[in-house]
Amino acid sequence: MQFTHENINPPRTSRISALAALLLIAPAALAAQEAAGTKAPVALNQVISSNPLALMFKYGNVEFERKHTGSSTFGLSASSLGFNDATYRNAQVFYRYYPQGAALTSFYIGGRGGVHRVSGEGQSAHAFGFGVELGYAWLLGAQRNFAISLGVGATRLFGGDLKDFSVVFPTVRLINLGWSF
Repeated sequence: MQFTHENINPPRTSRISALAALLLIAPAALAAQEAAGTKAPVALNQVISSNPLALMFKYGNVEFERKHTGSSTFGLSASSLGFNDATYRNAQVFYRYYPQGAALTSFYIGGRGGVHRVSGEGQSAHAFGFGVELGYAWLLGAQRNFAISLGVGATRLFGGDLKDFSVVFPTVRLINLGWSF
């Protein structure tokens, strides 16, 4: 049988054309949705958080983070850890970059720097520190006000009472809980 203009079913041809167009357009539309919808930016501008569970282990921390741009934040943190007769304390500033363009919620990478102090048995020593961190932050709830974050990193201590010596130690944020506003 030869296909001619007379024996081709016009409704069937238009359905095939519509299906072909859909198959060509759908992947591009789905890819655009995935790229744009990875993480939605939030209207909130800051988070204050702490790890309440760590208080049982004589560890306390508090962190204030403020949105700088749609994909970055800066902040302040302080922590204190007591063990036996010694105490470790630090105060730091930090900067975080959120590659998905949703500051305060999603994966981040950042840098931090500050002052560290150890005291015990009538003596004390201080040093400066710079470090890097990787982490993930969530904002949950209907208003996205409940904040949860985790992270790991490393800090190098130098200067101060360390003189010509430096030391690197790991940092872990097991879980910080907080409020965004």
